[in-house]
Amino acid sequence: MIDPTNLFYQMWNLKPEERLREWKSFRNYISGLPLQTALAETSKLWSYAPYVNHYLAPDLVSEWPDPWVLIHENYYCDLAKTLGMFYTLYLSQHYLRDITNLEIEVYRNQPRSEEHYIVSINQGKYILNLVFNTIVNKSSITEDLILRHRYSVADLKLDLH
Repeated sequence: MIDPTNLFYQMWNLKPEERLREWKSFRNYISGLPLQTALAETSKLWSYAPYVNHYLAPDLVSEWPDPWVLIHENYYCDLAKTLGMFYTLYLSQHYLRDITNLEIEVYRNQPRSEEHYIVSINQGKYILNLVFNTIVNKSSITEDLILRHRYSVADLKLDLH
């Protein structure tokens, strides 16, 4: 039997319209899964997205692309991948059913001069993108990580449902 998720991970190489169609199919697919499985699949999908060094600025939220532009353009820095995970979950049925809080958080590790972009689900019960392709919780956010920005659905001016 063919694993349907393997087909989704190839979407990054498709033409923009086909990529958008596959992304919708992926969101429909994860909507039928238990939340933790859907989160794992979402993290896995975005781990395959093509990487660019810099695309979005963490403090210029008004310039961030909407979900369809993000997928259409197909450029993903760490923040753009985080935004993609956020949009994927927001546009799934889990947002209406299982997710009570969905945010993007930007942390700074000052000693290492590193930025960390995460998706926080249900007040940090689940965190995506802090550890590559792994779901953790807020206890994984160590003291050396300082919260710089937090963006909610309202901050992103999303009203897509």
